[in-house]
Amino acid sequence: MLDPAASEWRSVPLQPLALQATPLIAQPSAYVQASWRDRPHGLIDSVNVQAAHDGSEVFFRLSWRDGTRDDAISDTDRFTDAAAVLFPAKGGDAPLTSMGSPDQPVYAWYWRPDFEEPVSVTAQGLGTTVRHQEAGLRARASFEDGGWKVVLSRRLSSHSSGVAALLPGKTGKVAFAVWQGANSERGGLKAVTMEWQPLEIEG
Repeated sequence: MLDPAASEWRSVPLQPLALQATPLIAQPSAYVQASWRDRPHGLIDSVNVQAAHDGSEVFFRLSWRDGTRDDAISDTDRFTDAAAVLFPAKGGDAPLTSMGSPDQPVYAWYWRPDFEEPVSVTAQGLGTTVRHQEAGLRARASFEDGGWKVVLSRRLSSHSSGVAALLPGKTGKVAFAVWQGANSERGGLKAVTMEWQPLEIEG
């Protein structure tokens, strides 16, 4: 099911979710807050989400409309499209807008088309995001018909340090974020589901 065009996805329910721009007050840099004050960001306003597992891996398929394909950084003022699947690392209600807190960190899978594989991200508040290479985290993507289709997957596993528990029969929470490279979106400048969504992994 890692292939976004795999026939198995046809039978998986699709959930459209609204996205909103992250508030400028939630940007850790005063320079970013000032320079983007009169400039819109978070331009992708919705994402379609599907989720499934095969007993060993869990898969999230994200699809959204995008008028431009930004899949490489060709200069210092060019940015790529990107997407992320986010979880409260320790369960509960980690503050999503501020990317967590010291007591309630956020854990995410971060995809960019110029990465060989996605990376995992942990954060404990504004400006604390750290990327990690994580074994077993995979992604495949395609751009066609004016939009991206991206599948991110990881092995099902119990909770470990900084990693959300993902096991059949378990419930949790998940959120999603999308960046539009053509609009120079990067870092905290993104569109995101402003609230955690319920996640249930069928047993």
